[in-house]
Amino acid sequence: MNIKQIRLDSFGPYENWTFTSGPNGVQLVYGANESGKTSLLEGMRSLLFGGKHKKYGYVSGSLELDKEGTAYHLGRQNKNLDFYSPGEPSIKDEPNQLWWHGLDKKTYNRIFGLTLEDLQGVDILNEVDVRARFFGAEGGEQLGGVVKSIETNANDLLVASASGKRRINVLIDRLQENKARLSALGEHETQYVELQQALKASEDTEAEIQNQIKEWQDYREGVEMVLRAWDTYRRSEEARRRKQQFTSPDTLDRDAFLSIDEGLREARQNMQLWLDKEEALKPENFDPNSPFTTYGQDIEDLIQQGAKWEQLRRECEEGEAYIAKVKEQLDFSRGLQSSWRKDESVPTDVNWFEGERLSKRLRTAKDQLLYWQSQAPSLQKEPKISEDSSSVDTGENSPVNTWAQQELQAVMTDIADLESRLGEHGSIRMAAMPIWLQRIGGIGAVVGVLMSLAGLIALESVLYSIGGIILLILGLGLFWYGWRLRHVDDSDVARLMRELERLQQRKSYLETQLDAPLPVASDVPNLETAAIEQRYNDEGKQLQANYEKALAEWQAWIPEGAAKSLDEDDFFSMKHEYDQYSEQLRTIEGYEKRLDEHKESLRVIEDQAVTLWYNLGVEAPVSPTELKRIYNQYKNFQQQMIRWEQKESQRKSYRMEYDNWHRKEKELLLEQKALLEKSGLSGANEYRQKLIDKDQFKQWETIYKQSQVQLDLLTPDGENKDLFYRRLREGNKENWTDELAHADQELNARKDAMANLYEKRGQIVEAMRALGSDQEQREAIQQRQELESELESALEDWATQVVIAHCMERAQQSYEEESQPKMLELASQYIKRLTNGAYTFDMWGLQDGLALLNERGERLPIYHWSSGLADQVYLALRLALAKVFSYQVDALPIILDDILVRFDEDRQKSALELLAELGEHQQIWLFTCQQQVYYMGQAIAGIDTHILQRA
Repeated sequence: MNIKQIRLDSFGPYENWTFTSGPNGVQLVYGANESGKTSLLEGMRSLLFGGKHKKYGYVSGSLELDKEGTAYHLGRQNKNLDFYSPGEPSIKDEPNQLWWHGLDKKTYNRIFGLTLEDLQGVDILNEVDVRARFFGAEGGEQLGGVVKSIETNANDLLVASASGKRRINVLIDRLQENKARLSALGEHETQYVELQQALKASEDTEAEIQNQIKEWQDYREGVEMVLRAWDTYRRSEEARRRKQQFTSPDTLDRDAFLSIDEGLREARQNMQLWLDKEEALKPENFDPNSPFTTYGQDIEDLIQQGAKWEQLRRECEEGEAYIAKVKEQLDFSRGLQSSWRKDESVPTDVNWFEGERLSKRLRTAKDQLLYWQSQAPSLQKEPKISEDSSSVDTGENSPVNTWAQQELQAVMTDIADLESRLGEHGSIRMAAMPIWLQRIGGIGAVVGVLMSLAGLIALESVLYSIGGIILLILGLGLFWYGWRLRHVDDSDVARLMRELERLQQRKSYLETQLDAPLPVASDVPNLETAAIEQRYNDEGKQLQANYEKALAEWQAWIPEGAAKSLDEDDFFSMKHEYDQYSEQLRTIEGYEKRLDEHKESLRVIEDQAVTLWYNLGVEAPVSPTELKRIYNQYKNFQQQMIRWEQKESQRKSYRMEYDNWHRKEKELLLEQKALLEKSGLSGANEYRQKLIDKDQFKQWETIYKQSQVQLDLLTPDGENKDLFYRRLREGNKENWTDELAHADQELNARKDAMANLYEKRGQIVEAMRALGSDQEQREAIQQRQELESELESALEDWATQVVIAHCMERAQQSYEEESQPKMLELASQYIKRLTNGAYTFDMWGLQDGLALLNERGERLPIYHWSSGLADQVYLALRLALAKVFSYQVDALPIILDDILVRFDEDRQKSALELLAELGEHQQIWLFTCQQQVYYMGQAIAGIDTHILQRA
């Protein structure tokens, strides 16, 4: 289990403080005295186990944990636990109950969370909690708890002291006092004696029933013992079967392979060391193989175009904005044109020569027709006009009236369109407001002049004069603005007003033509008049036909997008608006052409930049600013390359050391290959797997032996061991369960008989009480019976506890004889590492006390140890205990606070290297106030270094 993040919201000196661990197994945290290292250790203890700290109270904070690849959040707010895995329901159990088999905070502090004071002494090996947790028999935590519970229960019943106050001691004293009291009492009657004999008979019957109960209890215990040994027996059989699966050949040379493996590890570590030193020669953030070496000239070339690039980008942006603005203005002016419709596009090609010819032709035809109408002959009214008369039609269906009505309708449509345009642009805004603005401005200007003159002449006040000048300026500005609103009209709006006025005049003229009566034929028949009328009508028809033909050709010529109500008089205004629009359009096209040329130049530069960005691996957007940043990096790279080339000789020296270790690695690989060929295995991993299989074989063999020892302990005393094993092999768990139930039934029947006997005895006792000589005697007899019964029950409980305690002690001692030497052997290896090979444990002289052996084999007792050596031994013991615990339960984080204070520099370095090696499988937190330890940790792989800062 690893701690990924620590957050302390409120604990001692820490407020809203967060710390994130590094990726390595050892987290070395440096902090000066009073920087909060010990408080941080106490906070981590409290977050893991809860509880109230005697100085800081309850903790508020959280730990982010990683256990076997699964993330957990362990938070505490005073007494409240917040424990869960992200995305999963909340966990109610404490972590020590869920993961660590009930490991208590005290034992954790003695093994895993250590200060320099906690480190002292080897008494930890004799503590009951530690022995039960680390050297308990198969079953671990439960057995340790049972042993402690049994010892406590036995001590509560009886103590070997004349003045003891335990239950059995008190009962014996009270019974002796009762017998002395009864011996001093008076005479007994005959009937009382008979009742005593009956009472004695009931006691005999009780003893017989008790014997039967004892026999059934023994039988039940035998059955229960078989059931209790059933799982152990099955585990033993499973271990025996697994031993057969993992049998490995004896041709494997473990020591040679592990020696080669260790040599390869050392060679690779040194290769990495010299490689790191070579890398350290490089300037910070420098890579000699950087793309800058290849594409430096491209950067130089592109930076030369940087100013042009920025200018092109700016001109393109400004050109696009300008073209958009011009187009917007062009669209606005299109809306103000009277000859062209806004909802249709202007044609690109118009035959204006043909249009001018047709407009002149239409004007001529129109003038001739109007002249013909004005020259109508004065004819007398004839009484009758024949139906086939060829006179001109005077009704509403005459060609002239039809044309005038169509023309009037078109003019009214154009007038409505112009009025809507003027309404949209707010041209009808001539109101009284500009006049009032002029008046107010004029009055303000006059008042400003008067105030200035009064301030200069009469009041001699500068502020008064300045206020008058300001008022004068504001009045003049307001007067000018009102005058501009009245007299400076927008040219396009004025043109629309003029066009509207012309159309209204045209409308009035057409209405007059429609209202004027045509010449009426005279009713007086006159041949000359008829001839004149005939010629007049024929001429009118011809002129009408010419006008309609010219009008049709004119309307057919009118370009698409032009107003359909345009007549020949609108030709030049239409052509003028078209020329203006085309000129503006050609100007925009010229701007767009130049903008496209700029964009093409910009695209070429940006394509070069994109290619350069790709070659350099730059992910930032392409821009001149980014180019400047890259150019600065390139210049910095050139300077660093110069420094790198200056250190070439030192780098070659490091490379030579690297090559030496590389050659050693190759030699070891050849030796490993020869060893593999000798064993007939294909690879090192297979060889390791064979060694692991062999280790598993030994583990299953150990489990088999332990199971056999447990079965020997569980074999009932006096029963043949082979018979007990045969019962386990041939029996069936269900049958034995049925036998246990049958034994319980028989025991219940005997207990019922005992209850009836007790009821009968109660009647006898009641009769004896009635026949007693006095009240005091009866009370003494009853008290004696109660004391004897209670004493018998207490003695039975005590004997049971003693027997069980003896059995459990034998089991625990048997396991300790195998497990504890393994732990001490591991601790001996750690001591050898910590003392640079100077000392190891005296494994064979433990009966004479804890001692060390030096390189010459001389024994060094504990009272000859220096304080630094003692710290190293105590640290090795704690690390070995923690390692054993990780094998049995879980690899808990180890927290060490200033434990290297009394180590010299060489042994400090050895201790850090050992901790880094252990940190590969178990997280270790090391707090120190020594800077040299912090710098040593930075130079050792596998250690993350931090500087403690509370703010």
